[in-house]
Amino acid sequence: MENARLIARRIPELDGLRGIAIGLVLIWHYFVIPTQAAPAKWLSYARVFGCLTWSGVDLFFVLSGFLIGGILLDARNATNYFQVFYRRRFFRIVPIYAAILLVFPYLEIAAQRMHHGDFSWLTTDPLPWYVYWTFTQNFWMAHHVSFGANTLAITWSLAIEEQFYLTLPLIVRFFSRRSLLTCVLSGICLAPLARMAIRLVWPHNWVAGFVFMPCRADALLLGVLAAILIRDDALRARIQHSNLFFAISMPILLLGIAFLGWKSPDMGGSLMQFVGYSWLALFYVSVLLYALTRRTSLVSKFLRIKRLGWLGGIAYGTYLLHQVIQGTLFGYFWSHEPHITGANTLLTALVALAMTLVIARLSWRFFENPLIRFGHHPDYQFTELELVPSTSFLETSKTL
Repeated sequence: MENARLIARRIPELDGLRGIAIGLVLIWHYFVIPTQAAPAKWLSYARVFGCLTWSGVDLFFVLSGFLIGGILLDARNATNYFQVFYRRRFFRIVPIYAAILLVFPYLEIAAQRMHHGDFSWLTTDPLPWYVYWTFTQNFWMAHHVSFGANTLAITWSLAIEEQFYLTLPLIVRFFSRRSLLTCVLSGICLAPLARMAIRLVWPHNWVAGFVFMPCRADALLLGVLAAILIRDDALRARIQHSNLFFAISMPILLLGIAFLGWKSPDMGGSLMQFVGYSWLALFYVSVLLYALTRRTSLVSKFLRIKRLGWLGGIAYGTYLLHQVIQGTLFGYFWSHEPHITGANTLLTALVALAMTLVIARLSWRFFENPLIRFGHHPDYQFTELELVPSTSFLETSKTL
């Protein structure tokens, strides 16, 4: 029968974290990368504060590991474990992704035939169509040290998550809890070692360490580790009462992030790839655990801000659409790739941002959400009523 205790309340802090993640990505692509500023000018100094906003994707990875890991842990004994999990993943991820893939060829044709503007930034150097449909574009990107056409360049992270979804359900289902914990901890430790090994073998190929799933498994598995910890009553209580630990660890993590931003802000830098990715993920998972175990804290209250949660709710559509809209507006009005050089180009970026949010919201309401609701039937079924932690996060996957 259906385990009623798997039907959990919504956790607004997670939507807030997701809103921060997509906000960081938007700042990076819309304002940090395009900004053209002379050295020693105020704009160049302002740009420094956004030098690590690309790590919003790492926050997405931590959240995915936490949410998906939690769902699988709660449903590991379900009789329809694999069927329900992959049905829900399919209806959450594939429809809007497939729609964009189907539109992309027509975008290329329109760009070629349009006599106004220049859209080559969006369409130049596309990868073979089949790598996108099979979620293997990250392998191609690593091999060619190129992200391909900017319309679909950001889909490398989807490939990582889909490959993660193929492996984690098997591990959770068939490994004992002790073996699962060992596997998770091993993966966290091996990820930076894998990045180091790739960097030593291919010193000029930073893309491989950035887009291969095993190389980014530390962020994903730190999220899974948090899901394991939060479901153990004793460990959760220990986290709740570890005020001294957070008082010491959080400033250390923030100082480390400041050092990375000063010495190695580039996502392809050696220091960033060796330890930076893991350090950033440790900070994000610490914030997650702190917020969920201290619901009256300022951090938790901030993450429950409704506008932040609203942004988190439309994060997936925003992520897939934002560079298409940005490139289209800059290509049409300025005939070049996105560059912010003054008030007019800044206004173009702001209009692109507003359009992205509006279209993503419409996509969520009329396209994504109805399909997600359809995908959530049937529910997980159990042969007998099992006790699971009351903090189950199963239902939060509906917006993941």
